[in-house]
Amino acid sequence: MKMYINEELKRAFLSKVTIGTAILAIVLVFAGMFEYLSWLKYGNISVLYLFLSGYNSGTANFLAVVFPIIACLPFAASYVGDNISGLNKYIYLRMKKSKYMLIKLLINGLVGGFVLVIGPFVASIFLLIAKVFTGIPMVKEQMETVEFFESIGVTSPIMMILIILITLFFCGFIFATFALGTSTIIQNVYLTVLMPFVFYIISGTVLLKINTYLNVGALYDVNYFGMSFTQRFVYGIILFGIGATFFFVGGLKVEQKNI
Repeated sequence: MKMYINEELKRAFLSKVTIGTAILAIVLVFAGMFEYLSWLKYGNISVLYLFLSGYNSGTANFLAVVFPIIACLPFAASYVGDNISGLNKYIYLRMKKSKYMLIKLLINGLVGGFVLVIGPFVASIFLLIAKVFTGIPMVKEQMETVEFFESIGVTSPIMMILIILITLFFCGFIFATFALGTSTIIQNVYLTVLMPFVFYIISGTVLLKINTYLNVGALYDVNYFGMSFTQRFVYGIILFGIGATFFFVGGLKVEQKNI
């Protein structure tokens, strides 16, 4: 089993799709900061302002728009692919089906979290290095996100960035799990990647009218309408539970049909 886990980890993290998605995520974050990067040489901008511009608050919020696709693109359709190719049947000769599915669930979530967080993480490292050479402050401007963190007792800019990165990782983990679960229902590689994005749009339009906290964008944006981390955690657990249930129950039915 350890050998399979190592093989699956390599397959997940070193695939061209995962590497390409990670690069895309990095590009999207820097594209969001692009219009402000030229201000670095003047020193009249802060690290946190630049970081938030790339993450969610700038005029070019690319990552904030496509994050469900980014999280699901590398590995969420792998179960469907294994069924189409018949690879899972060979794997069952080496381990129990339940172990295979659990490993698939965890690795898929890890990859989803990784590709979503890697862009903001690289951007934060870049900005901290730039601070050394330019002397720009960590925080200067009045920002809604900063005010939100201060309202919950977080005053350190580094801690704010760290909390955002952790939030993004779990957001990616949850969306990737949700996609993996729905893949057992739609059984299509391309729709598997697209469905979480469709749900994201529906939650931001239809579900938003029912209750503002039903917008899954709250899992990405740390200060979405003042939503607490407890409420965000509960919402995330519910979506993760739905995805995991769909995966184990739906996966069993899919394989029974293929027998």
